[in-house]
Amino acid sequence: MELYTDIQQLFKALADVNRLRIIEVLSKECKSVNEIAKAAGLSQPLTSHHLKVLKNVGITRVENRASFAFY
Repeated sequence: MELYTDIQQLFKALADVNRLRIIEVLSKECKSVNEIAKAAGLSQPLTSHHLKVLKNVGITRVENRASFAFY
């Protein structure tokens, strides 16, 4: 049953158009949160929220470089 819950969470994360925009932006190269927000046409706080959701389901990962987080 846990497998189905994980799959449900994955599809739930992918069901949001803003998250799909973020995935499209990240399909080309790693970017900082501010770069992702600008390319996706979203605010930085909203982008951070969506990146957290994507990270929690395993779609993205974060890499800290100096004082910036790259996804």
